[in-house]
Amino acid sequence: MPAIPSGCYYRGSVYPFGWFSTRHCESCQCSTSGQVMCMFNDCWQPACADPVQEKDYCCPTCPNGYTCKAPDGHIVKAGETYHLNSYTSCQCDTHQWTSFTAVCTYQVLSIP
Repeated sequence: MPAIPSGCYYRGSVYPFGWFSTRHCESCQCSTSGQVMCMFNDCWQPACADPVQEKDYCCPTCPNGYTCKAPDGHIVKAGETYHLNSYTSCQCDTHQWTSFTAVCTYQVLSIP
C-alpha cells in the first residue's frame, strides 16, 4: 500500500496541509492531494507621499496619515499649511488620490 502524504513538498521543504507562507507577500495552500497552490498579495498604492515598508507587513503603510510633497521635498500632512517661502503656502489636495504633490498658492505682493 502506498504511503499517505503528510503534507506537501515545496521549494525543498515539507509543509502540513492547509495554508502556509514561504516568502513575504506569498500565501500558499497545501491540499490533501499533495499539491501546492500559491498566490502573491497585490498592494494598492498607499495614500501618502511618504510610505513605509514595515517588517511584518506585506504592503507599504502610511504611518503619518495622508501626506503630500511640497516642491522643495518637504512632506506636508493633510490639513496643515506649509510655508514654502514668505509668499508661497502649500497644502494637500485631499480630493486627489493619485498625485501626492502639494497645491501651492502664491501671494502677489503689491508695490506701493
